Amino acid sequence: MSSSKVKSKHPQTPSPTETTPLDPSLSSVPAEPLPPSPTLSPAELAANEIASLKDQLLRTRAEFDNIRKRLTREKEESLRYANQAILSDLLPLLDHLELGLQAATTTTDPASVVAGVKLIQSQFDRFLTDHGVTPIEALGKPFDPNWHEALSQEPSPGKPEGLVLHQRRRGYKIGDRLLRPSSVVTVGPSSTPAS
Repeated sequence: MSSSKVKSKHPQTPSPTETTPLDPSLSSVPAEPLPPSPTLSPAELAANEIASLKDQLLRTRAEFDNIRKRLTREKEESLRYANQAILSDLLPLLDHLELGLQAATTTTDPASVVAGVKLIQSQFDRFLTDHGVTPIEALGKPFDPNWHEALSQEPSPGKPEGLVLHQRRRGYKIGDRLLRPSSVVTVGPSSTPAS
């Protein structure tokens, strides 16, 4: 049998003299810059290097811009959903409030309604504590503009001026940061009758 008629199962590799055209769009490896030709003048070499550096700068700038856009998008998304855990903890309290309102419309015993509202209030206090929110103690304390908001002053004989006499609205802090100041009435100067 003649060996020229037998076909090989293996594809033939081109001989070194044969060339196969390469499609540059299929290449995943970035083209390496060609080594400088010895026939280029120093000005042409400098111009080539400047062009290469400009290209690198543009690519780096585009990459930086893409990273900045991605981080901005991720930040907006995290802010949008940051309160999700807190809000899901708040929903049972809303459920209890709705049940309390339904019970209040059918009951004839006001004491049971008051007891239900107090129970919901204690659940709210626990919810706030679980999330790091604590009330600001104001009543009977010296006025502190960092934690208190003065609504007015009232004379109160025997009490030092600037002492918190009444609390109109409770203030809260989260950790060491002010969430809402306490609205207070402080002891003012004693009014003396005009002589």
